[in-house]
Amino acid sequence: MRLQVGIGSARELDYFLAAGADEFYCGLSAIPSHVEGARNFSSEEEILTAAARARAAGRRMFFAANEVHAGLLASTAAVIKRLAAGGVDGVIVKDLALLDLLRRRRVKTPVILSTLACCLNASALGFYRRYGVARLALPEQLTAAEAAELVRNPWDIETEVFLKSRECCLNFNGLCFLDCRGGLSNACSKQYRAGKKTFRMPAVTPEEHLGELHDYCRLGVQTLKVGRSPCEPMSRLIFKESAALAALLKAGAGRAEFVREAMRVRRAFDRAYALVRGTL
Repeated sequence: MRLQVGIGSARELDYFLAAGADEFYCGLSAIPSHVEGARNFSSEEEILTAAARARAAGRRMFFAANEVHAGLLASTAAVIKRLAAGGVDGVIVKDLALLDLLRRRRVKTPVILSTLACCLNASALGFYRRYGVARLALPEQLTAAEAAELVRNPWDIETEVFLKSRECCLNFNGLCFLDCRGGLSNACSKQYRAGKKTFRMPAVTPEEHLGELHDYCRLGVQTLKVGRSPCEPMSRLIFKESAALAALLKAGAGRAEFVREAMRVRRAFDRAYALVRGTL
């Protein structure tokens, strides 16, 4: 599987180029891209410079424009047109209105449909295909079995998936407005008390997530995606863990063996995550 990682600076680009990332994506401070606290580039010029450096290294750079309200539609489409002309390899989009505007303005660039679009079945993907979608970031809440018709679609639309054992919203994150501030106040992950009883939102275990990752790979998902984090050391850890898991998948282990070895990798990284969280 290819490894794609979100970046917000030239320093991060340098780090992940050296670490072996295959693809990059980034945001622009002036355009909302959903992730609260995520690091973004401050200008189009910075993005184009980063894209040129990625291209010189044989890698690709995508631009994320995930949350575009009506007042930003025209200016966002203009930014995307300039970035595409300048060498960015494609755009990550959630909003149908922006997709429609890009089509009407004949902006020629590959489109990755964001996981936030909640594209849940092949019929929906067939609809989005008319707007130039070339790749789909699978919704985090789908199991591999549920996503099979999306992965094996008849239009050769590629698919990618986040490392859900580390980055996965319990709710449909494109439709959720619960408070989220970089993992420090995630309402959905807290324990609640009612009388003498406690309650947590249902969640999938790490073993289940890792088994799903194996299934996704065997279905044909091409890209493992690492999200942008407000904490730079956390992004680096998630990328390193993703690279270790991608190597295990490449080795061709069966599901049970992969989960066993992947959990060993996870436990080793748990200690590093705990140290990073202790500094926040």
